[in-house]
Amino acid sequence: MGAPLKIEWTERAAADVASIHAFLLRGWGEREAERFLDDVQTFERLIAQWPRGFKRSLRNKHLRLGIIHRNTLAVYRVFQHKVVILTVFDSRSDAAH
Repeated sequence: MGAPLKIEWTERAAADVASIHAFLLRGWGEREAERFLDDVQTFERLIAQWPRGFKRSLRNKHLRLGIIHRNTLAVYRVFQHKVVILTVFDSRSDAAH
């Protein structure tokens, strides 16, 4: 196992997370919203250490689809020294997208 890769968030992905967090805060309360942020941090650590641990996109071989939570999916790309998270989707809402 090598050194963890650097994680970068696009503006879109960061906005997606903020939107999903706000949606959860309104609909499910502070506890669920904070749990989501914990899941995001866990996901960051996972892909930093094992960037190719999630499956490739069938549409674009350069992208990977990572599960943050059973309802939340991140699309990211692996580069030599970093991972860039491009967008985040949540099936519970239209919060992101």
